[in-house]
Amino acid sequence: MSKRVAILTGGGDVPGLNMCLKSLVYSVIDMGFEPIGVRKGWEGLMNYNPHDPTTYSENFIELTKNMVRPIDRTPGSFLHSSRLEPRQVPQMRIPEFLHRPKTETQDLTEHIVDVFRRLDFKAMIVIGDDDTLHYSMHLSQQGLPMIAIPKTIHNNIYGTDYSLGFSTGLARGVAFIHELRALAGSREQIIVIETFAAKSGYSTLIMGFLGGCDRVLIPEIPYDPERLAKLIVQDRRQTPANYAVLLVCDGTQPQEDKIEEYTKILSQAPGFMDKSTDFIKEWVSSSSQETNVSSGMVLTELLSNITQEAVFLQQLTYLLRTGSPDGQDLLGAANFALTAARLLRDESYGRMTAFVKDQMWTDVDLSVVSQGVKTVDVDSWYDQENYKPKLSVIWSLEK
Repeated sequence: MSKRVAILTGGGDVPGLNMCLKSLVYSVIDMGFEPIGVRKGWEGLMNYNPHDPTTYSENFIELTKNMVRPIDRTPGSFLHSSRLEPRQVPQMRIPEFLHRPKTETQDLTEHIVDVFRRLDFKAMIVIGDDDTLHYSMHLSQQGLPMIAIPKTIHNNIYGTDYSLGFSTGLARGVAFIHELRALAGSREQIIVIETFAAKSGYSTLIMGFLGGCDRVLIPEIPYDPERLAKLIVQDRRQTPANYAVLLVCDGTQPQEDKIEEYTKILSQAPGFMDKSTDFIKEWVSSSSQETNVSSGMVLTELLSNITQEAVFLQQLTYLLRTGSPDGQDLLGAANFALTAARLLRDESYGRMTAFVKDQMWTDVDLSVVSQGVKTVDVDSWYDQENYKPKLSVIWSLEK
């Protein structure tokens, strides 16, 4: 019976990821298994050509304790990561040996399942974000023995109240907000601070609450630029140091009925006067990673034009994914790894490690991730009129 176990990381990097990898490799080896690292997420499986043995070492690495012993001291993923969705791979990213008649995207699941079986893996352990775990569930439904570990600073994965990286990302965000507050006060300015791109404002809202931001924008609620501008100017005037701080989650957009109006305003602004109205409208309404236009960029430009004042923008994004993991994420990394190794030993597949209230460190059915994305309970947690979190001592622990 095979002892080979594939280990893969996918999605954005988080603090504690390498600690989890190290703990996982140690535990798996102690149980008598052979851990095989898959390089660069799902791309490692996609790029392996069974008819070209040289592609094995390019995409897989046989892990040892000595190899991973120092990796917990560094951020990022020792195995490297990617956001590839194997069911929708763009033609330009498909390796030559897999090219088929041209279509816009290609589903390479059949190839990935074939590689898994050809390499005689007993199981695969995936450390990933929401998208990565959704595809892991898909492979589990194809009959592959899968075990998942939730990892994302957004903490928006169904089935677990905590995901690896959330605690450190939150703490780093609050620390950066405090530092930028001093800069905003020195310049007597409105400052926009932008967090990562997300479908959920869950972590951004908590960060803004703990960091004492004047206003917080989340993807769940589109904003009225003019009303927001009045509120933030009011905040600035009421602060003795004459500044205000606005936190925005990338993915937040203006109200749809306001886009036409503010497209006209932007068309008169420096830097936009040579652009068409259609271009500006698309720029405002489609802020996303795909267009390289962030919500913070759109918001800063709108506020600058409405208030006729300079508004400073600072994007945190990658800074929240770096740094040393705090105690919670070190503990989470170790416990998730130990739980995943136990599931492997017991041949309990189609499971995800989790931290659940009243149960502590446990595991749940992997299919739970298909219930959606954990989003902000707007009625309980968010003041929509004033773009502020509602005060509560327990809301951050609720699902």
